[in-house]
Amino acid sequence: MSGPKAYTRLLDLALALTAAGRVGVTSGVLLDKVGYKHDEAGKRALMRDLDNLRAVGLEIENAADLGEDARYVLRPGDVRLRVEFTPEQRSALQAALAAASDDGLVAVQRRPPPVDLDLVREAVSARCVMRFHYNGTDRAVDPQSWQWSGNDLVVTGWERSSQKVKSFAVIRMQSLSIGLPGSAEVPADVERPGLDPITWQVDPPLTAILSCPGYAQDTIALLGGSAVGDEVHVSVTNRLVFLARVLELGSRVTLVGPEELRQELRELLVVAR
Repeated sequence: MSGPKAYTRLLDLALALTAAGRVGVTSGVLLDKVGYKHDEAGKRALMRDLDNLRAVGLEIENAADLGEDARYVLRPGDVRLRVEFTPEQRSALQAALAAASDDGLVAVQRRPPPVDLDLVREAVSARCVMRFHYNGTDRAVDPQSWQWSGNDLVVTGWERSSQKVKSFAVIRMQSLSIGLPGSAEVPADVERPGLDPITWQVDPPLTAILSCPGYAQDTIALLGGSAVGDEVHVSVTNRLVFLARVLELGSRVTLVGPEELRQELRELLVVAR
């Protein structure tokens, strides 16, 4: 399981199993999807890679009846990935698996998270203060919770410098370190962020302008903001979620500005092709 080629093959295999959901996927389809040869050597390589994924904590079962071709199902549950993967590889695989939707579609970031996701989870569960560089500023955060938003992990916690509860996208964290267990403290009477991730204070706020003749109410329902003629103006504090929802609105809206958001949208469209 060493080397980037082997790691990429394992990731592709895990994604194919995840996308297949509870129905599962046959060995023949896996051979095609992942790029194994249709010979005995290819079949042996598939079996070996399935065993390697089981060895790092994935529960993979053959759900086919006796006499049928093998049909592999990835069972839900905690994914306890161990030292066979580097922290970067483990984080990329966890992010990819979490990105699989219920309808079997998988959206994967082209670059892995810049920090170890296990370290993030340890900070939250053990109440460790987190220190990291974010949007050009060094932060000290007492974490409260983490959750997946799309294919990004978002940490919510008390930022010591601003004295506010904020949310931070892990993909934008740099140079993460955590304190000792119990070093995080969160005041009991602070205002918690709303449940809708588009309202979270992940990025410095800016105002987006969208042209949406005839679709202002649809746009406001999904993005918030207020109508100004045929436009909707939205205060954006979580760019990742905002841009994902703009893509969901599709041809009903046009992002007029600002230019930096338009550029980020262009980059997302290139990745989505």
